[in-house]
Amino acid sequence: MAETDIAYCVTRMGQAAVDWRTLVVAGSGTCPASAAELWAVWCDLERWPAWSPIHRSVAVVDASSLSVGGSFEQELGLGFPVGVQHERATFDEFEPNVRASWSGNKNGVRSCHVWRFEPMPGGGTRVHNVEVFVGTTIGLVKPLVGKRWNRLFQGSVDGLIAAAAAAAEVGPHER
Repeated sequence: MAETDIAYCVTRMGQAAVDWRTLVVAGSGTCPASAAELWAVWCDLERWPAWSPIHRSVAVVDASSLSVGGSFEQELGLGFPVGVQHERATFDEFEPNVRASWSGNKNGVRSCHVWRFEPMPGGGTRVHNVEVFVGTTIGLVKPLVGKRWNRLFQGSVDGLIAAAAAAAEVGPHER
């Protein structure tokens, strides 16, 4: 698990540490693709539902959406008891080929989400997908959603890696 991403989110939300009201969900994986190749697939926000089991739809809000302060709308299928959620996300960090994050506060639950792309010394990339939720409500539903959401986040990483591999097979001139 990406401890640095968890620490970043906890600090970003003004928490001193993870406690009973905190849920950390994460997925990670390695692949032979470069960070730039993965980033190119990841940056096509409207295609996230094709590889992310969490996303039902994603729409870019404005032309500057791929930068700090840029926004996108997403519809998330999170299952019982949360159901389908609609939210606007605004990037807090956006460093191409390296990291993107956004945070929010909705219905008494604060959250911080980080995608990070870490080049491996021998080639390839390690991908991290981490979200930290904080609030009394999340503390109460954590036993119901924690394992499933971790599987969904891992599924998003696995889907991104597969989508990047498929894009590499097709080649940029054939897309």
